[in-house]
This record gives sequence, C-alpha cells and structure tokens, in this order.
Amino acid sequence: MKRLLLISALSVLPATAVIAQECSTDFTSTAPNTRFIDNNNGTILDLKTNLTWMRCPLGKEWNQDKMTCDGTATGMYWQSALNDVQAINKSTVHPLHKFGGKEEWRLPNIKELVSLKEAACYHPAVNEKAFPGAFTYELGNTTTVLWSATPVGSESRVMSFDADNGDVYAQTITRADYGVLLVSQ
Repeated sequence: MKRLLLISALSVLPATAVIAQECSTDFTSTAPNTRFIDNNNGTILDLKTNLTWMRCPLGKEWNQDKMTCDGTATGMYWQSALNDVQAINKSTVHPLHKFGGKEEWRLPNIKELVSLKEAACYHPAVNEKAFPGAFTYELGNTTTVLWSATPVGSESRVMSFDADNGDVYAQTITRADYGVLLVSQ
C-alpha cells in the first residue's frame, strides 16, 4: 500500500507528541476538497449534506489571516456541550452568537459527524483543507473525540466520533471531556 506523509511532526517526548495526518494514495477520497466551500467567515459548507460547519471545535478560534484554527479545543462533558450550544444561540453577548451569520447552531447527530470522515486518511480522518488545525492529536488529549446528539438506548449514553481515526463509540455522558464541533442548516 502506498502512503503519502503530508507532514512529519512526531516528537520524541510522549507528553507532547503530535501526530501528523497520513493519507493513502491507494484509496479514493471520500471527503475531497471539491466537496467543501469556504464561506470566508470561519465556516465551511458541505455540498454533499448542505450543512454548514464551524471550521474549529469549541475553544479554538478561526484565524482568517492564517486560514487555520488557533488555540486549544475545550474539552467538556456532554451536558456542558448542550449548555454551551444554548448559550451560543440565546446570549447576544456570547462571542459565537450568530457566528458566520447563522442563527442556530447545534450538536450534530452521529451520521452528520461520520459524513465528514475521510477514509483515506488518519491523524485526523477528516479533510484538513476544510478543517485546518481543527483536530491536532496529542497524546492524552481527548478533544479529537467529538460529542454527537445521538442517544444510545438510554439518556446516559450518546454516540461520539473520533476525528483522529474515524471511529464511532458509544460513550457515557459523564465519562470524559470531549470536543465539540457545531453544525447549522
């Protein structure tokens, strides 16, 4: 199998190791660049689903000059993620209120998150041109795992999407502080 290493950023120190995206040239892209339109406001339109995504998970900020996400993603429990979405939509003083001109932001369902998966790549398993710097994997960092709004059989578990490797997990809502990527119609 042929592999193309896009960026090499492995560190010798395990606590600060950053793993760079790797993509196979043997697979057809499932989330090609042509599928996404840059709205030039920190959001991206997915032409396949007609959804608008924030390009950065909560905690990171879109840097228009550098065309990348800056900062550190905020890890949070699921209920805190729901509370943050409500604050973004209702509080006119919240910095993300009406972000990108969108009135309503929400947690995506698991199918919407999985639709972002780039099957030819991992570290992260999403299109890095659409979401540059959004999902930088570091050892011990759980924010590349993203909460969804999809429940699993009970109110105490929901589905999550690991943007680093493209896997889907059922998670207990109080288990860990994961990342949050918001979507809008």
